[in-house]
Amino acid sequence: MKTELEVVQDLFLSDEFSKISSYSTNFDLFKMMRIRSKELIHSNILAALFNPSYAHGLNYSFLNYFTLGIVNLHRESGEPLSLSTLISSTDQNVRIYRELENIDLVIEYPSSNLVIAIENKILAKEQPDQVARYQEILLTRYPKHHLALVYLSPNGRKPTTLDRDSKIPVYCMSYGQIAKQLELVKSRGNELSKYFISQFISHIEVYMTGSNEVNELCWQIFSKHEDAYAKMVNAYQYCQRRKVEECFLDIESRIKTDAAFSKFSDEIEIIKVVEENSKYVITYDLDVRLKSWPQGVMIKLYKYGWLGVFPYVTGEFRDSAEEISKKLDCYPNRQVKAWHNMYYISSNLNLDKERMVNSDGNSISMEDINIVLNKLNVHIEEINSALQ
Repeated sequence: MKTELEVVQDLFLSDEFSKISSYSTNFDLFKMMRIRSKELIHSNILAALFNPSYAHGLNYSFLNYFTLGIVNLHRESGEPLSLSTLISSTDQNVRIYRELENIDLVIEYPSSNLVIAIENKILAKEQPDQVARYQEILLTRYPKHHLALVYLSPNGRKPTTLDRDSKIPVYCMSYGQIAKQLELVKSRGNELSKYFISQFISHIEVYMTGSNEVNELCWQIFSKHEDAYAKMVNAYQYCQRRKVEECFLDIESRIKTDAAFSKFSDEIEIIKVVEENSKYVITYDLDVRLKSWPQGVMIKLYKYGWLGVFPYVTGEFRDSAEEISKKLDCYPNRQVKAWHNMYYISSNLNLDKERMVNSDGNSISMEDINIVLNKLNVHIEEINSALQ
């Protein structure tokens, strides 16, 4: 009987494991640009691909597939659009709007008086009454039109904030269905768009929905190496935790040894707090300061849900940092969103968003570490300049 180590080694050396590992090493445009879960970017892409006049060569083909495909979507509420209305809208002039009254995408077909809105949700949760509010906006803005709202998400989940009494039908659509429609029409595009569409489809299948090929490889691995598969699944959180710990140890080491921090290496103080967390697997805080700074002024490097960096002063020492804050034009200091008793001390007034390095802190990478250290250096230099 094989030992646990031998079982895992057999899985690691299997052909199926080698094939599935190749997915993580393939060129991934969306991963490289850090836009895998950026809803605004995905909505911009869809708007461009829907637009028949855009320079992708698809003409109306993708838009037509999307329009006619609505009849096959799961309808969660409201009165359905008729097939005749959808057919009459194909190959017709179209207007495509982004962020029309905060709705991600609105497709308007003037000749058939049809309007289809799309609410795009990748990671974000719905705001209170969001879908119901959009249903009402459509009714008010287009009182004499055929109307529908498509709720688009990675897995086609149902919205929770719709108005079931509204006449506006709400359809549920997955990104996998978008990928299938694009696969059917991508050959009609020009060479540049075909390459981009292939990347987009691959991104959807691997990152959002899991392609059939990936699922099949996982099944083969599971079938042949079930014990080892189970051991790897059970060790997943351990591996996540260890990865974060080792990355932050690297960050600590580089703060002490990198040339960028050498001129104040004798002054640097680091306070570390590490805790296991049922929600985030592990939370990690590094509070960095120079001995010459006023008490309570620090720069936080953290991993909770986000991986991020921000400079702050604690509430009890805001008065001691008043002079710095005034020089940085951030007085009175704004509270750090979601952090109790911490106040920004920076000329950057958009840190609620810009403090974020990676929205999934557990997927921290070497590139993320470099960004964290660069941000740390910028904040140190800014605070030092205000003290001069």
